[in-house]
Amino acid sequence: MNVAFQKTDDLNGTLSVTLEKADYEPKVDEQIKTYRKKAQIPGFRPGTAPVSMIKKLYGKSFIADEVNKLASEKMFGYLKENDIDILGQPLLSLDKPSEVDFEKSESFTFNFDLGLAPNFDFNISSNDSVTKYVIEVDDKEVETEINNLCRRHGVLEKVEESTAESDSILVILTELDNENKPLEGGVAGKETTVIPELVKDDATKNLFMNKKTGDKIVVNLKALFNDNETVMASATGIPKEGLSDLNDTFEAEIKNIQKFTPSEINQDLFDKVFGPGVVTDEETFKSKVKENVEIYYNSETEHHLEHELDHLIMEKHSFSLPDTFLTRWLMDAHPEAYTPENANEKYEKESGALRYQLIQEKAIKLFNIEITEDEFNQTALGYSASLLRNYGISNPEFAWVEEFTEKQKKEQRFMDKVRELAIQRAVVNQVKNVVTVVEQKTTVEGFYDMIKQHNHQHHH
Repeated sequence: MNVAFQKTDDLNGTLSVTLEKADYEPKVDEQIKTYRKKAQIPGFRPGTAPVSMIKKLYGKSFIADEVNKLASEKMFGYLKENDIDILGQPLLSLDKPSEVDFEKSESFTFNFDLGLAPNFDFNISSNDSVTKYVIEVDDKEVETEINNLCRRHGVLEKVEESTAESDSILVILTELDNENKPLEGGVAGKETTVIPELVKDDATKNLFMNKKTGDKIVVNLKALFNDNETVMASATGIPKEGLSDLNDTFEAEIKNIQKFTPSEINQDLFDKVFGPGVVTDEETFKSKVKENVEIYYNSETEHHLEHELDHLIMEKHSFSLPDTFLTRWLMDAHPEAYTPENANEKYEKESGALRYQLIQEKAIKLFNIEITEDEFNQTALGYSASLLRNYGISNPEFAWVEEFTEKQKKEQRFMDKVRELAIQRAVVNQVKNVVTVVEQKTTVEGFYDMIKQHNHQHHH
């Protein structure tokens, strides 16, 4: 047996495994003896067929199985013993064909192409700086949040006449013809809710003012729903593709009017927002609202800081990858997804994630990062909450999140994603402790203007 490794360059190499008869014959003989005990050979009772006959009939197959298995074991054993770090999986060499002929030879040589992991140093230190924005929450922001809370905890009451743009008006939509009569075969009897203040066209908005239950209004459908195809499709029950066939003119018959009344700033609101008896006066209420707004904006700026650290991690590490090998490996491993036509484009996206993963692994070894069970569980809860928000549950109860998480933990994809997120968070937190974080005060408007510029610059 002989195993030899040869570097083609810093990122590519070839590993050769040569096996002689003495290397695989003992195992093959064992397999033949085992198979003989149960072999069904015509003219012989089970277990009585001659070994020579078994070898003649099935020997080549047993040799092929054992040789392929042994070659793989010796290859990976050599890589581990010699600390050769590879990317992807070894592939049979294209430039150096293997010598494997089970019909004519008793000696076999496998030549494998390898993609080698790049050698680089972790290149982040206290000389690197990132900005942590500190949003100064002023009285205007507090007042805006209090108004939002009053609206969130307001009430709808049925009234006979619409008098405010915030009224919620239930209408029945009917498509009209060119003479403003119900269109035969057109949309009819579709109920939808209109809130005038959400209508951008002032003329259309004013059509709903000072109207009573039973009144009928002729409206332009596009103006009513701000030319939003998704909303129009939902209101009319027509797929987006069919909207162009509709007439623009519709009748909106008012079926019900509800007046929205924001909550007053009183003890009832204090209890709804912070719990019974926690807040008992308006000054304390404003103080705690400000505290919550500051916590929210701090989480926003902290999230942006972590995002900037991700950029820093990538920008500070420039190294090459065995691109040609990895593209070939992806096509071999996932032929249903990677074809000669799309492989280069898809690899371009994959390579960024691979680079980030390699840098992460370097940081994990350098800083001895380990994910504790508590960190994993906290990450799982956070990921579950984000999934529930995607499902439209914006503020799920903690007990519900816990129950959802325990169910999801039975799914391997969920566990893999949580582990990925936990590692990413641990690495970013470590980098945060290494670099110099410079705080910069800003306003809410200033912070979100900066986010827009950042997203434009990085094509997010």
